[in-house]
Amino acid sequence: MHLLTNPFEYRHWMMTNYFMIDNVDGTSLLSDEELDEYLFDLRPLDYPCLAMISTSINQPMANEVVFIYREQIAQWAEKMGVN
Repeated sequence: MHLLTNPFEYRHWMMTNYFMIDNVDGTSLLSDEELDEYLFDLRPLDYPCLAMISTSINQPMANEVVFIYREQIAQWAEKMGVN
């Protein structure tokens, strides 16, 4: 789980944690355009948010990116008695 506060952090997190592309090598099976399109499609709705990679419910062998937003965290905090 990682806190993302802006699009730059999102892109960096996705490249290193989801695509597992490091800055040294940078090799990928996808073109730069395909990566940009995929990153755009998966981007969070808002910042800040928590991001995590989870196993897909529908496809157990696939991973999906899940974002948790401020509203959800506030609801959980209220239920836990955190002010």
